[in-house]
Amino acid sequence: MALKIFVIMILISLLSSGIGGIISCLIKVGNKNVIAALYEFTAGIMTSIVCFDMLPECFEISSIFLTIIGVIMGTLVIIYIEEKVSVKKYKKYNRVSLILLIAMSFHNFIEGIAIGSSYIYSVVLGTKILVSMVLHDIPESMVVGITSKVDTNRNKETIFNSIVCGIFTGIGALFGYLIGDLNSRYIAICLSIAAGSMLYIVSSDLIPNSNKISKNKKVYVVYIVGILIGAIITKI
Repeated sequence: MALKIFVIMILISLLSSGIGGIISCLIKVGNKNVIAALYEFTAGIMTSIVCFDMLPECFEISSIFLTIIGVIMGTLVIIYIEEKVSVKKYKKYNRVSLILLIAMSFHNFIEGIAIGSSYIYSVVLGTKILVSMVLHDIPESMVVGITSKVDTNRNKETIFNSIVCGIFTGIGALFGYLIGDLNSRYIAICLSIAAGSMLYIVSSDLIPNSNKISKNKKVYVVYIVGILIGAIITKI
């Protein structure tokens, strides 16, 4: 059963993340306003996923205090990673996409654990959560794909990074099924750590980079659009 869940999750993750990557490839990054708008859109979707999906889930299954601790831990982890990446003298945008890939992969791994653990209780429950996660994986893989597209403008690398991020959902599902009934506090702390890392990336990298690239205030409206689209997706 564990092997079946792993194979199914890998295939579904490849499909959903691949769709997100392909959509990212269709976006042209020909001028600064487009690049800035893509960063704003990415930031909006990430903000929506954290505020309307991840944090409410943490509040429901654990305490607010534990959630706040996790968010702080996630922020500190990304700050540490940023320092290490900058020491290696990565280019500015490559550094952003690399850090974002790490954060989103960790987020998908935690989502996979939730799916795998839920199958212990009920196949129906696990399937419902699986369908929800698949819908979420498309915009999440777009987040990774868009930053890769901006960095390299190479479709192969864009799709590859999106798929790599999605595979971690399948790995997490296998891990979640094998460990079985995991304490909700551990799930909450992991989710909140992922949420903190994503919020830090939004506030310290995506939005500031957008502001540096373009001073056109109309571009900033795209951030709101991203939040609204993300909110709709999380409620599906």
